[in-house]
Amino acid sequence: MRLWQSLERVQGWAGVRSVWREHMGDELQFLQPLLRPMEELAMSVPWPGTIEGRKVVVHDEDDIVAVDPETCESAPLRREDIVLWQLDADTLFRGVAAALGLTGTPSSVGMGNRLWWLGDYVPVEGERFPVYLATTRDAQSLLRSAGHISALSQRPFVLVTPTRAGASEELNRVVEGRSSAWITLAESLTWQGEGVFEPKVSLEQSMATFAGRHIKVAAARSDTPRFATPAGARWSDVRIRFTDAHTVSVSVKTQTGIFDFASMGMGVARTRKPDVQWALLYAFAKGRGALDWRSPEASPKNQKRRERLAEKLQAFFGIAGDPIRIEGNGWATLFRPEAD
Repeated sequence: MRLWQSLERVQGWAGVRSVWREHMGDELQFLQPLLRPMEELAMSVPWPGTIEGRKVVVHDEDDIVAVDPETCESAPLRREDIVLWQLDADTLFRGVAAALGLTGTPSSVGMGNRLWWLGDYVPVEGERFPVYLATTRDAQSLLRSAGHISALSQRPFVLVTPTRAGASEELNRVVEGRSSAWITLAESLTWQGEGVFEPKVSLEQSMATFAGRHIKVAAARSDTPRFATPAGARWSDVRIRFTDAHTVSVSVKTQTGIFDFASMGMGVARTRKPDVQWALLYAFAKGRGALDWRSPEASPKNQKRRERLAEKLQAFFGIAGDPIRIEGNGWATLFRPEAD
């Protein structure tokens, strides 16, 4: 698809129509809605048989010529021939980010507008990885962009390029050295015209190895406390149903799973039994999300236990904010606990 190569080749993403036609061919008609006329006019135009083109000389509105700098030979031009058309990168990259399922609004982060932050990749709630688009095809320039990204990001990142034209061993070392990932738009998206794209493969699939390296997601009855919470989930989306005293069925939006106390980080390793936080969670379930001094499980020690339970639930689900609020003379959960 010519659009991705054009992002790498058209300098400043601006040029006269003949430049865009040279790079886009028949696909130019689909890109046209994303091209905006600039106020300034071209100072030179491409010309057959030349590398640098011909200089534009404007004598009058209706008297415009292209001049050969060596022979001084001139040829007439129309005003539309020297209008510069700039790519609406904001609209284009918003479409790219939406198709990839990223959060945030894309913005340029320098390198002559060739480097963009597309948004954050959020595989599970509470885990965010920045995604950067570098659009140069020159290997050394791309390497500099990767180095700039590495300095900008405190976390492992996802590098996106239009194609793999700028691939090099040095670039691979930078990406792998930060435990990051590299994908291309050509391999990931299909262009539908204007700012509309369809994924060839979901970001979850292409990022499976990357996510697996950085996120330890809890499996049923495992000892790794982390639930695959869908991005954007809130405490009100969480349902924890006890199927017995040691096991719960968990659902958050479309994500579900069966877990025991150990797989939620609430077990005592020495005895292999539930800890006091699990007991408190069970008490909340039996009380339909409420606990006060009238409850059979009421105890002065519950204040510290409640704090630790909130911390463990935040760590397990990755959802910000306290999941248990003060209500009257007791507490109420923002999630829905149930006991069979």
